[in-house]
Amino acid sequence: MAQSHDQQHENHHEATHHAVPYSEHIRTLIALLFLTAITVVVSVFGAALATLSVFTALFIATVKVVVVAYYFMHLKYEKKIYSGLVILVGILFVALSVLTALEYLNR
Repeated sequence: MAQSHDQQHENHHEATHHAVPYSEHIRTLIALLFLTAITVVVSVFGAALATLSVFTALFIATVKVVVVAYYFMHLKYEKKIYSGLVILVGILFVALSVLTALEYLNR
């Protein structure tokens, strides 16, 4: 028995849009606030270790980007190739950051 056009549209809509519970959003928000608090603490109390503070802030920012992409941008529910592309971009970002830091430290 064939489905009507409305049922097919509704099934497609349900397959492409994911209902995310509020608890997941709240946990993500708490994680992002916690990481922001760590960034502030490191920047305020780690001022004597300027280089370490920068690397720590970059690491925390990277973790925050992953959390936002994974949960808020629904990368969690997308095809694996998109996750692979995001990981590739992350690797390129780290490589370029390390190269830039090495160049800066060797001046």
